[in-house]
Amino acid sequence: MLPRKTILISTVLTAFVISMLGGVAMALKQPAVPTVSAATTVPASLSAQEAAAMAASILNQQDIYSVESAPFNGVDAYKVVFSSGQVAFIGLDGQILSITQIQPVVVAQNNVAPASGASDSGSAPAPVNSQSGGAHENGEHESGDHDD
Repeated sequence: MLPRKTILISTVLTAFVISMLGGVAMALKQPAVPTVSAATTVPASLSAQEAAAMAASILNQQDIYSVESAPFNGVDAYKVVFSSGQVAFIGLDGQILSITQIQPVVVAQNNVAPASGASDSGSAPAPVNSQSGGAHENGEHESGDHDD
């Protein structure tokens, strides 16, 4: 006769296997639901050249800088960029999705001239202080130079 522990483990494993088989059988009986892909691709009926020509005629500009395919709000489109900074998004079906103007970015340069007499030896020129006694302009004294 088998010990109780072996019978208990055998019973639990058998119940588990039967419940798994029942779940598989239930899944197979359910009708298959067709899944629709969210990113369906529409065959391109419009070429990049046609999109560029369409954007150029609408904006009355011929200074096309670049044309590339780019998503616009989840829709496949052509991004037509003009040298003037205007950008047109044309859908693959020929619809104009957006026309925007690129805002220019101004990059400031630091036009600071080097101090006169400074050498390129890597040492910074010593600060010039016109007051005597090591006092700063705001009346503070340097450390270690107290006149009490």
